[in-house]
Amino acid sequence: MAGDSHTSGRQYDPQNLLNAQPIVVALINPASFEIQYENQSAVARFGARPSAKCYEKISGSTTPCSFCRMWETAETGRSASAEVPLPNGDYLLFQWSKAETADGEIHIVETITDITDTKKQQQQMQVLNRRLEEINQQLVQHNRRLQERSIRDGLTGLYNHSYFCETLTRTFAQAKRTGNPLSVMFLDLDNFKLVNDGFGHGVGDQVLQAVGRLLASTQGTVSDPPLLRSSDLAARYGGEEFVVLLPDTPLEGALVIAERVRQRMMTVAHQAECAHLGSLGIRVSCSIGVASFPRHVATPSELITAADQAAYLAKAAGKNRVAVYQA
Repeated sequence: MAGDSHTSGRQYDPQNLLNAQPIVVALINPASFEIQYENQSAVARFGARPSAKCYEKISGSTTPCSFCRMWETAETGRSASAEVPLPNGDYLLFQWSKAETADGEIHIVETITDITDTKKQQQQMQVLNRRLEEINQQLVQHNRRLQERSIRDGLTGLYNHSYFCETLTRTFAQAKRTGNPLSVMFLDLDNFKLVNDGFGHGVGDQVLQAVGRLLASTQGTVSDPPLLRSSDLAARYGGEEFVVLLPDTPLEGALVIAERVRQRMMTVAHQAECAHLGSLGIRVSCSIGVASFPRHVATPSELITAADQAAYLAKAAGKNRVAVYQA
């Protein structure tokens, strides 16, 4: 066939083909480590030293290189490779493959490729990937903070109205499925308008913050039990009104907690961080309404309304007291 490259008459000198390669190519006797042949790239990189051993030319040592896997290729016939970092920061890729002569003698073809640019690009990519991972972690943390802010009251740090209502709906549904009791306390600060009018809204905000710290605390001692349990959820409902969700708590238990809250509320102005409130003659107290499921109501909205109405009863009865919803 006229177009067949095998019959075109072209002849190529194998040595010219090897010399045309930009990588180092050498033929080595694995028994003696002597170089049998090397192309021009090898001579240009390591110099011309006839009959030198490969490790003498490559590393200038008197023993085989620590990374050398030539023996492995000679024994198994499988190709092997190693990436070798140099003291100057460059990287070389060594590859070994088995080659037999016509008379059955075993030689090893060793190629050496400069992969410095590739390794630097890989290192740059690793640095970029680590940076991206750090940025992703920062974004995750930022999103968590944003999520936390979205469910918190900005002044008191307690949960906000929306989050309380969402949690009440979920917790109520669970209580309905399990048959466990669920109670709500509705707290209304007494005479809070007088604080705002008499001392300004700044002082009023300080009172609200102090109440927030009180309701957020779940720490206590043997002699002074915690105000609320870790399972309870306190929120600022609006203005000077606060609510506390008490899962798995019947009315009797809710009344015990409510009385503890009422008594502790009267100490707010005497706490170390609020001593200035006491010096102003401010007394903090609250009226608390309590309602429970399934004793009083059948829906989440009815539960919060019942607790609110009970707080109104406490106000009407003289304030600074706990009242139970009356159907």
